[in-house]
Amino acid sequence: MEQTLENGLQVILKKDKRAPVVTSHIWYKIGSADEYSGKTGLSHALEHMMFKGTKKYPGGIFSQTIAKLGGKENAFTSKDYTAYYQTLPSQYLEHALKFESDRMNNLVIKKEDFLKEIEVIKEERRLRTDDQPEGVAYEQLYASAYNNSSYHDPIIGWMEDLNAMSEQDISDWYDNWYAPNNATVVIVGDIDFKETLQLIKKYYGPKKRVKIQDRTIRDEPVQYGAKEISIQIKDKPSYIIMGYKVPSLNSKDIDTSECYALSVLSGILSSGQNSRLQKILVRDKKVASYADSGYSMFSRNDPLFLIDINPLVGEDTEKIQKELDAIIVDLQTNLVHKKELDRIKAQVLASEVYQRDSIDYQARILGMIKTSIGDISLIDKYTENINKVTASQVRSVAKKYLVSNLKTIVTVNDEK
Repeated sequence: MEQTLENGLQVILKKDKRAPVVTSHIWYKIGSADEYSGKTGLSHALEHMMFKGTKKYPGGIFSQTIAKLGGKENAFTSKDYTAYYQTLPSQYLEHALKFESDRMNNLVIKKEDFLKEIEVIKEERRLRTDDQPEGVAYEQLYASAYNNSSYHDPIIGWMEDLNAMSEQDISDWYDNWYAPNNATVVIVGDIDFKETLQLIKKYYGPKKRVKIQDRTIRDEPVQYGAKEISIQIKDKPSYIIMGYKVPSLNSKDIDTSECYALSVLSGILSSGQNSRLQKILVRDKKVASYADSGYSMFSRNDPLFLIDINPLVGEDTEKIQKELDAIIVDLQTNLVHKKELDRIKAQVLASEVYQRDSIDYQARILGMIKTSIGDISLIDKYTENINKVTASQVRSVAKKYLVSNLKTIVTVNDEK
């Protein structure tokens, strides 16, 4: 069930009565992609501050109540959105809606709370990015691949911007973006549509629209060749990550079948023990302990097709890159055999179907697609479109997108 309230709040409801449990999400169409130079990390910092309480429910009352009711709650920020959720016994859904709707426009942002929380965020950045070769490489990959795209900056923000951030920055960001006409409520689980919609109207219906500022479109300029970044970090293991600029379902003037072919191509590279990366780099050549690829067709802007590798200790990263280039050239030159293609399609679809057993995953997919793309009917078409992908289409997208003028590669080596 899908509906839009008069104030612009979008509502998606889905029944799943296998257990007396419900998950309640709210997705705001605001993420690091909406930030700008000098003000990075605002969306993620606001996510942290959202747990500091309102006038009506100060401090940790929200979290404590959800826990007492046998539920759990959390939040996450991406480049494209910020989302909050509670999963709890279905008879307590009203409690989640009451608390969540209150903090949509009643959050209290105190200076003392902000000063404590920004230090928590800085420490999170140190632990997850600055002290991890994978974190440093991932951040540098996006910063180097994108000159102008809003995906250039890290979700957590640059440390320099965190140092300069104020509680007023957070307050302004909250006032600009947290509103019913910039949000989607997604509820999945043991629910009655009519009763649930009445609860949503009760708690969110009185919320007033705000003027959502125009989002600046930041087109990425032409790339003229491969970008190669070498990082040396003392006493840390080697690491390789690369990204190719590719389209998403949101991209203009593209054949959307290419997105499904790219998804299958990622599966051929890394889905299962017999995938190309696992078989060649890990088992046959024995140059890597881990190799993976990833692609999200549901990104708001053009994403990266990612490949990352953990070399075995002592293995030369240039040698591994040559092995990887050979794998890609083979995919650009030769058609994938039908048996392999069918196996990969089955694995890609099985992974998706298995994850849908979780009501939380169902809500995440609905929220992500609605917020980033706008059309949740894509979920029902996913299986059909994956099954339509041909070996020729896989070869075509490999030849079109896995090329040097769309490629950025970051290697981490031990400092000499």
